[in-house]
This record gives sequence, structure tokens and C-alpha cells, in this order.
Amino acid sequence: MEFLAQLGVAAVELFEAEGRALRRSLVRLAVALGFGLVLLLLALTGLGFLLYGVFLMLSQLTSPADAAVIMGLAALIFSALGVWIIRKMF
Repeated sequence: MEFLAQLGVAAVELFEAEGRALRRSLVRLAVALGFGLVLLLLALTGLGFLLYGVFLMLSQLTSPADAAVIMGLAALIFSALGVWIIRKMF
């Protein structure tokens, strides 16, 4: 009977230790995801400004409609490349 009690106590201690490790890992994962989302937002904003700057440059050289078509194609290519990279990762 004492063996079963010790086994139960050992199991509870194991679950407690694993729970602490799991909580610590989940907090680290949440922080990493938060930073990752902020960095993704910054990267998308930078890409948007880059595309807009190239659009302004092209609109001075060509008509604004032509510049919009070229920048739309560039944005489509960037997004297709991103989808391809994500599909290769998973």
C-alpha cells in the first residue's frame, strides 16, 4: 500500500515539474510569436513603402496607369514567392 502511495506522489511531482516546463516553453513561444508578428508587420510596411516609392518613380517616367500595372505585377510576384516559400516550408 505504501508503494502505491509513493508511486502516486511521484506521479504528481512528475506532472507538476512537466507542467512548469510546459508553461515556461509556452511563454517563450508566445513571446517569440509576438516578436515575429511585429517583425512581419514591419517587413510588410517596408515592402509597401518600397513598392510605393518605385511607383512614384515610375509614374514620373510613364503614365500613372502603367506604373500601377507594373507595381501590381511586382506585388503579385512578391506574394506568389511568399506563398511558394511557405508551401516549401510545410
